[in-house]
Amino acid sequence: MSLPIWRKNAKLKIFEEDVDEDNDGVLTDAGYMTLLQSPEDRYQLKKQPFRKYIITDWDLNFDQDEEKLGFWTKVGPLMRHLCLDSCTFERVEDFRKILFELTPNLESLELNQNKFKCDRPIQKASRLDPTRKEHLKPENVQKNLKKFKARLELEEVDYDDDAIDWDVLPITWIELFAHFPNIERMLLMDLENEEGSASDELVECVKSMEITRDNLGSEYFAKLKELDIFRA
Repeated sequence: MSLPIWRKNAKLKIFEEDVDEDNDGVLTDAGYMTLLQSPEDRYQLKKQPFRKYIITDWDLNFDQDEEKLGFWTKVGPLMRHLCLDSCTFERVEDFRKILFELTPNLESLELNQNKFKCDRPIQKASRLDPTRKEHLKPENVQKNLKKFKARLELEEVDYDDDAIDWDVLPITWIELFAHFPNIERMLLMDLENEEGSASDELVECVKSMEITRDNLGSEYFAKLKELDIFRA
């Protein structure tokens, strides 16, 4: 198999910089940036970049970590597939920035058991409020994204930590869907809302799909071929 084909299909898993130092062979964000910025480009990462990334166990707060922002600014546009796995978001602004600004070429997005230390806006998908910014059609609609997968419920949760709204997305479904009009395949797993109700959250999600299409344009979900729901 040629290097371009292999790089196109291989998934690169990147851990946070302070990963256990005894774990040899683990690629960290700092290590990957060093390789990318090397003038020799020994591994041809500039000529034949990876396209599929798994970002796992990161603590994300761009306001306190400019190097993390530098990583996403450099690597984000290269990404075609992104899995955010078991990451912790301190601020909703950073979650939005990654999904809606720093990864403009995504074709596949997976959210897997992340933690959010930020409040979710109150939402009921009974109507679309045009006065709310997140309910307007965004300027940077990402038409390339075809596949979306979300698994929200965490397997192990420390519910004594009141500062964390653990497994609830910090944005509304309407805001999320507004950026991705061409989703063809969607997989939803282990949905829960603030009250721990999976069924209510599923209704909210599906109703948000309908409202997004009715209010933002018939092109939304027009190409949806597959909707799989597990344990919701």
